[in-house]
Amino acid sequence: MKQALTQAALLTLALPLAAAESRELYVQAGANMAPWEKVLAPLRAAEPELEYKLVEVPAEPHTPAAAKARAKAIEAGIAALPSLVLADDKGAYAALPLTGLTVQKLTDARAKANDEQRADAAERRRFDARLYLLCARISQPAISDEALTNAIEECRLLLRHDRAEKADRQFLGLRCLYPLLMTQYARGYNGAHSPQTEAKLLEAIAALEEARDLDRETPLGKEAFAERERLRTARREARKYE
Repeated sequence: MKQALTQAALLTLALPLAAAESRELYVQAGANMAPWEKVLAPLRAAEPELEYKLVEVPAEPHTPAAAKARAKAIEAGIAALPSLVLADDKGAYAALPLTGLTVQKLTDARAKANDEQRADAAERRRFDARLYLLCARISQPAISDEALTNAIEECRLLLRHDRAEKADRQFLGLRCLYPLLMTQYARGYNGAHSPQTEAKLLEAIAALEEARDLDRETPLGKEAFAERERLRTARREARKYE
C-alpha cells in the first residue's frame, strides 16, 4: 500500500489536474463500498485536491426520479457499476469501472480530456440518455394525455437528431412513435370513425411505414412489415361490416 501511495504521488506531480476537474463515483444504491476502499485509496491519494462525490443509481427504474438517475449515468458513459467518472468544465470525458482500476489507468484516462472526438461522443451519450428516458416514460402503465403528446414530440425530435442512426430511427418509429400514435387514436375512437381519428390512424400508419422502409431486411423492418400487413387485413375486414 505504501509503495502504491508513493507511485500515486509521483504521478500527481507528473500530470497536473486540468481546471475545474471533478470526480463522481457511481454506485448501485445501497451497495457496500467497503470492499472497494483498497482500490479507491491510491486514487484519492493521487488527486488529494479532488472530492469523490458519491452518486447512487437505483437498481430498477420504477419511478421517474430513478429513471432520471439512470439516464444521468448513461450520459456520463457508465457501462458498469461501480465506476469513477472523470469530468471538467465541459462535462464527463471518461468513465472507469472500479474493477481493475489503477492510478496508471486513471492517469492515462486524463488524456481523454483532449480527445478530438470527445464532443461527438458526449453528444451521442446525451442522445442515448434521452432515448432511455423516453422509453422509461412510455413504459409507465398509465400515461396522461399531456405526457402522451410530449412523448410524441420527443420521438419526433429524436428521429431528427443528427446522432440518430438508421437503427435508432427504426427503433423510434416502430417501438415508440407508432404505438404512441395508436394510443392517441384508440383514446379518440368511440365506436365509430371521425375525421380526427381517421387522420390519427393514418399518421400512425405513416410512422409505421417509415420505420419499415428504412430497411425491410432488419428484424425491426420485418416486424414493421408484418404489422403493416396486419393493419391492412384488419381494415379490409372491418370494411365488410361498414
